Amino acid sequence: MADYGSLPFQEQITFFRDKVNLPTAAWTDIWEGMHARAFVVSGAMKEDLLTDLRGAVDQAITQGTTLAEFRKQFDQIVATHGWPYNGGRGWRTRVIYDTNLRQSYNAGRYHQVQQVKRTRPYVRYRHNDSVDHPRPEHVAWDGIILPIDDPWVSTHWPQNGWGCHCYMESLSERDLKRVGKSGPDTAPPIEWEEQTVGTRGPTPRTVRVPKGIDPGFAYNPGQAAWGRQLSQEAMDTWRAQGRDAWEQLTSGRPATYDRPAVIPFDKPQANVGKHYHDQEEVVVALRKQLEGDEKVYNVGGLPVLINAEALGSHIDIKRSEFLPLLEEALTDPFEVWATFERHKGSGRYVLRMRVIKAVELPGRSDKGLTLVANASRGVLEALTFIPMSRVKEIQKRRLGMLIYGRQN
Repeated sequence: MADYGSLPFQEQITFFRDKVNLPTAAWTDIWEGMHARAFVVSGAMKEDLLTDLRGAVDQAITQGTTLAEFRKQFDQIVATHGWPYNGGRGWRTRVIYDTNLRQSYNAGRYHQVQQVKRTRPYVRYRHNDSVDHPRPEHVAWDGIILPIDDPWVSTHWPQNGWGCHCYMESLSERDLKRVGKSGPDTAPPIEWEEQTVGTRGPTPRTVRVPKGIDPGFAYNPGQAAWGRQLSQEAMDTWRAQGRDAWEQLTSGRPATYDRPAVIPFDKPQANVGKHYHDQEEVVVALRKQLEGDEKVYNVGGLPVLINAEALGSHIDIKRSEFLPLLEEALTDPFEVWATFERHKGSGRYVLRMRVIKAVELPGRSDKGLTLVANASRGVLEALTFIPMSRVKEIQKRRLGMLIYGRQN
């Protein structure tokens, strides 16, 4: 078993470097397999702060930086950005360092195992006895041998909790005979438990997890990054909760979540009607609205950063009169959706959010507007105002996971 923080391999490095930076207020802002796509540090809301933290983690993975060295870099980054992080320094640095190194290692190992499964079709769960407080369930799973594609592997591939040091070994038919087995074991039955996490933060979640696995770890990071997104059992659980993040990605069908086909009109809180002549005027107006160059909004429990210059340069001048409706669209949306989409150029996955709201326009031929705001990597990149007369099917604008939905 390679020591974490040393002997990096390409699959591990690729897994980590393919992630996108995502500002988050709490670790529950995104869930399970979404962590395989996004680099997050709870409470790190600024892109430059995330970039520096990511650089320190990248160095730990690729160059074998020790925890002590990482802590020195962490102190410098915190001092540079004035970041008032929560929790003690020792605990916080260990969580960032350990979780990123182990999950990137485990995801990379899964990819390697998949490449050789024709000749080595089994995996053996191994408990690392070096941990100070071993979990009884993890000790009980030690030595279990299963086919690599067994559903149990989808939810029990390490890490299986904070500080978990368990790992998987790849085995061949000959290896099974060496340990006295003629075939793989039967997967242990999964006993599901309901737990509520994140109660001290802005995004608490009540979730079902297998007994012995910490909430947020009941997924295979390698599958989420390279293979099928989640096990069918996990997807069924998410679907029952109405928060299935991967419905469209895995089936190609839209996820309706029993949402109404017609969006109700909201009365606008801001005055509209002022037209702007060029993008520079739009940027100036946005700076006034944001009371500065940029501002972070809480949208459906996830942070979204608005940069006046970046957004202003992309807004259609013909629709700039509706710019004052931006803030109410974000602070009082009708629906907020999130999904991962593959970037056409790089081929990498990008986390995208879509905000949907309808606003009435009394006395106008348009009668009403559908406001659609798109955010990528936690930054608002586009805002579209579509006359209701042109919105033929709102369902086409519902993409991915419903993370917020108003009742009426």
